[in-house]
Amino acid sequence: MKQLLRFSFLLLALALLSQCTDLETASPDSAGTTGVGGSLAQFTIVGNFLYTVDASNLRTFDISKPDAPELRHSTKISSNDVETIFPLNNWLFLGTQSGMLIYQLSANGNPSFVSAYQHVVSCDPVVANKEFAYVTLRATGCRGAGFGAADRLDIISIANIRQPQIISSYFMREPYGLGVDGTTLFVCDGRYGVRVFNVANPSSIVEIAHLEGFTAYDVIPLRGLLLVIGPENIYQYDYTDLQNIRQISQIPFGV
Repeated sequence: MKQLLRFSFLLLALALLSQCTDLETASPDSAGTTGVGGSLAQFTIVGNFLYTVDASNLRTFDISKPDAPELRHSTKISSNDVETIFPLNNWLFLGTQSGMLIYQLSANGNPSFVSAYQHVVSCDPVVANKEFAYVTLRATGCRGAGFGAADRLDIISIANIRQPQIISSYFMREPYGLGVDGTTLFVCDGRYGVRVFNVANPSSIVEIAHLEGFTAYDVIPLRGLLLVIGPENIYQYDYTDLQNIRQISQIPFGV
């Protein structure tokens, strides 16, 4: 997991660099953030606050003075198996090996627990939009995966964010990170590349593309530009035409 999070940090850096170019891309629907990270990230920025997670703690740093960041709040997470963090407006979605946790951010930046969606023990990144949360559960190669764990994608309604309800589940082969742009969902399927779904109907999603021939761990969609991280390369794809997704570049890096 530490290796994957290092990859996600690289992906974050490339995403921020891409936003500074003339590609005319914008940040995803996780409005309110000043940075764009992958679904495997352990930190995120919302406004003037940096949020970080480890296995059992959610910490809030005031970064309004970048040269003097200040720890403002530390929240103990009872599940003790937190893996990832994802922001959406004034909400934080934490992926843990036992479920998805949702926190609300107050005006002073402090998070408070709102609700949870529980599942069997497995590796669990999460992304969300205004209506749904998307969670991949990975048993393959996931240390600590519980009995009955399966490799799958879960779609969860957060229309009532205090009572998340699972809508549907879909079999995957080796799911890792994921990203959503409107009704298009990108799911990294490990050694099997990236699968692209139309999720307009969450009860019956449709696979519209399969980018294969490489290993994919995490992904960031930037409204037309797709950044994909693998064990040895970062890939950029143009997905402005979903019927003709084309690779723009392949950038090697040392690990």
